Amino acid sequence: MNRLAGCSGQVRAKPFALAMAVALAISAMLASPALCETTSRLPDRPLRVVTKVIAPFVLPDTDPPAGFSIDLWAEVARRINVQYQWLVVPTVPELLQAVRTGDADVAVAAISITPEREELLDFSFPYFDSGLQIMIGAAHQGAILASLRSFPWLALGELFAFASVLIFVLANVLMVIEKRQANPSFRKPYWRAVGEGIWGIMLIFSTGEHGDRDTPRVWKRIAVAAMWFLGVLLVAQMTATVTATQTVERLESSIRDVNDLPGKKIASVAGTVAGDELTQRGLPFVAASDLGDAVRMLSHGDVVAVVYDSPTLQYLAATQASGAVQVVGPIFRPQKYGIAVAEGSALRKPINEALLKIYDDGTYERLRAKWFLKQR
Repeated sequence: MNRLAGCSGQVRAKPFALAMAVALAISAMLASPALCETTSRLPDRPLRVVTKVIAPFVLPDTDPPAGFSIDLWAEVARRINVQYQWLVVPTVPELLQAVRTGDADVAVAAISITPEREELLDFSFPYFDSGLQIMIGAAHQGAILASLRSFPWLALGELFAFASVLIFVLANVLMVIEKRQANPSFRKPYWRAVGEGIWGIMLIFSTGEHGDRDTPRVWKRIAVAAMWFLGVLLVAQMTATVTATQTVERLESSIRDVNDLPGKKIASVAGTVAGDELTQRGLPFVAASDLGDAVRMLSHGDVVAVVYDSPTLQYLAATQASGAVQVVGPIFRPQKYGIAVAEGSALRKPINEALLKIYDDGTYERLRAKWFLKQR
């Protein structure tokens, strides 16, 4: 009987102990889900953080990288207590691909959060509001000053040099013709005779005549007509050069927002939100390798506008372009920047928690003031 009672007691004790063990396990999971979900799964090695140059978020020619996004990530990493090392790639597609394939753990730059990218990667909470804007050549103040600055001085200088050589050659030809006719004005020492010839060529260019209307010599009339025709071509070329430049200047100044872009030659960077937006709007653009390449096209007159992320264009215009460019129009295609990690990464939750604390204690505003308010 006692043996049966003992057995019966043991049988009753096992379900109770099992239930207590399950309850304790569930309580532990509920009490610290972050510990089970993130801490135990965080890499025990330095994180590989991939970035790309896009000022002021990541500045060029800095080692180690520097910029707003770099400072923000350093603060996040400090708060989640992880070490990291930098990887730098040249383009946004390469940056995202590095995280997707596992070559990097985190991507930090100025990465726009889009539905297409969200299907392939996970993103942190947004940490910066952005959008697209348009950059054009700067509009100079004052009509006279604007006209002078827009003149193609180099091209006109080349034309003037060519015209000087042409006039000198034609002056010698005219001097020979007049000497053969015993014109007393040309019976002077060489340089004075050439001076008379230059004056005669200028009169031919401007009026189409060279005295001697009644000259019976056909070959002289043909020579004067040929000289006049060369003068007409020269003046026409100078006029066309100036007119073309002024037309480009008017095209630039006519761009005020995205609705003015159709029909204009514009540049952007392929593989970015800006490039995708232009494609969706049916606006062809010259694909630049990076923003610096696009701005060079603008400064050389190969394009009349550049479309790219607003904060980067604003930073460039304020700090590096020396007044040669300006950003125009309102922001279109609003977007938000985030930190990218692989799908299902345990890093997403601690990164978000750190970002919330950075917002809450004023650290974010201090970093933003450091990199953006100093432009003004």
